[in-house]
Amino acid sequence: MAQGPLRYDPILFDLDGTLVDSSRDLAAAVNRTLTRLGIATLPEPEIVGFVGDGVHRLMERTLQRAGSGGLEEALSLFKADYRQSCLVHTRAYPGIPELLTRLSGTRVGVVTNKPREFAVAVLKGLGLAGLVGAVVGGDETERIKPAPDPILLCLDRLGRTAAAGLMVGDHSNDILAGRAAGLKTCGVLWGFDSGDSVRTASPDYLCSGLSELEELLYQR
Repeated sequence: MAQGPLRYDPILFDLDGTLVDSSRDLAAAVNRTLTRLGIATLPEPEIVGFVGDGVHRLMERTLQRAGSGGLEEALSLFKADYRQSCLVHTRAYPGIPELLTRLSGTRVGVVTNKPREFAVAVLKGLGLAGLVGAVVGGDETERIKPAPDPILLCLDRLGRTAAAGLMVGDHSNDILAGRAAGLKTCGVLWGFDSGDSVRTASPDYLCSGLSELEELLYQR
C-alpha cells in the first residue's frame, strides 16, 4: 500500500478502460443490436476500437463499418440492450476498488463519455459508487471529451479547482480534455488499445500498471 500524502487533489478518472473493463459487454450489446437490425455482426476487437467518443459515435462507426444506416433506431436498440446487460462481464480492474477506497471519495471524480445513466449503473453494480465524489457522463455537457467541459463540471461538483488536479485515462480524449481544463494528465496502458491512443496525446505521465500509478499519486 502506498504511504504519504497525496500529490494531487482532485484526481479524476475515466471509466471504461481505466477503472473498469467493460469491453465484452459493450461489444456484445452492439452485436445484438446489429442482429436485431438484420446486419452481420462484427469482431469484438473491432467494436472495442470504436469506443471512446460516446454511444452516438460508437454506433455511427459500427454502422459505417457495416455499410448500413438507421442510426437513431440502432441507438435506441443499443441503449435498451446495454441498460439490461452492462454488468454481465464488466469488472473493475484488479486493485482499483482498493485504490479508490484509499483515495477517499471527496477528492475523486469520474468523467466519462458514456451516458451518465450507464456510468452510474456500472459504478453502483461494482460497488464503486460510494468511493467516488462526483460522476459526469457524456450526456451532461454540450461537448464531450476531448473538450474540457465535462471535466470542468466535475471539478465544480467536487468543489475543487484544476490547479492541483490530475486526470487519469486510457484514451487521447482523456489527456486532451484534462490538459485543456488545466490539470496534469496521466495515461494508463492497461486500457482497450494497450495505450496506443493515449500515447499520441503526450500525457505528463504514463503508467503501465497500478503500482506505478500509486507511486505517482502519493508523495514519498
